[in-house]
Amino acid sequence: MAKNKLLTLAIVAFLCTVWGTTWIAIKYSLEGIPPFLGAMARFCVALAILFVFARLKGISLALPGRHFKYVFWSALLLYLFDYGLIYWGEQYLYAGVTAVFFATFPLFTGLVSNFIFKNEAFRWSKFAGLLLAFAGIAVIFYDQLQVTDFSGMVAWASLGIIAGAFGGAVSLVMVKKYLSNVQSVSLTLHQMVWGVAILGITGLLRGEASNIHLTVRSGLAVVYLGAFGSALAFVLYYSLLKKMSAITVSSIVYVTPVIAILVGWLLLDEAITLRIALGTLVIFGGIAISQLPEYRKMFRGKKLTPELEEIP
Repeated sequence: MAKNKLLTLAIVAFLCTVWGTTWIAIKYSLEGIPPFLGAMARFCVALAILFVFARLKGISLALPGRHFKYVFWSALLLYLFDYGLIYWGEQYLYAGVTAVFFATFPLFTGLVSNFIFKNEAFRWSKFAGLLLAFAGIAVIFYDQLQVTDFSGMVAWASLGIIAGAFGGAVSLVMVKKYLSNVQSVSLTLHQMVWGVAILGITGLLRGEASNIHLTVRSGLAVVYLGAFGSALAFVLYYSLLKKMSAITVSSIVYVTPVIAILVGWLLLDEAITLRIALGTLVIFGGIAISQLPEYRKMFRGKKLTPELEEIP
């Protein structure tokens, strides 16, 4: 029991840490590869890793026909609207501003889960906590918001990030409701095949192939994003989703900017100001208000799902 609890906490910590570094990694990727083809390259790396892993572990990749439409639509929303628009939007926005707009993801997840798919009961305390955590993100990146001129392509990029957050939220709740019984590696692989195809076609139609100028840094960023930020992270993410609610899993988004700031402080000697410290406290206060009852319920349960126990 204690081992299962520690495993869950370790997975959450890993996802927060890895996804806290992906914002800057995406920036590096964009230095050499245009957005949609850059996202496609990332997931090609992840797809290759997951396929080899599935073969070595003997994991069945069979997918019942009744699941096909949910896999396709969730992949379209996740890869084209979520990741495609994030990559495209980061061309015009600071990483911090992107993080602020993408922090609408848990809010959208709550609305979609409660009112569209009706997966979870509405609780005012949960939404109050989500709003408070979102305010904490805005406080942390207030300086970047203040100096950003929200006009022209910057305005469109901002709307694109918000649209991507909404698409990602619908995809997450759809997976929670209709695909929770699908093995996580198999689900990730099937989604990713469609994601790679959709992103590749979009990038080629936009004429991005002629603008590829691969550098060592952008190449390493793609490998890092594919191996750690996608292949491993997605499987763990969907495994958590089998145990936690979609809203709780989505709240990881609120922690990732804090991790990014800590990495900058530890490795790049970037300052942590009083405003950043205050924003961080607000974020964790909001998460506590929103998610504490669910974490208590989870850790009082008997054990994690078998699939979580099998993660190497």
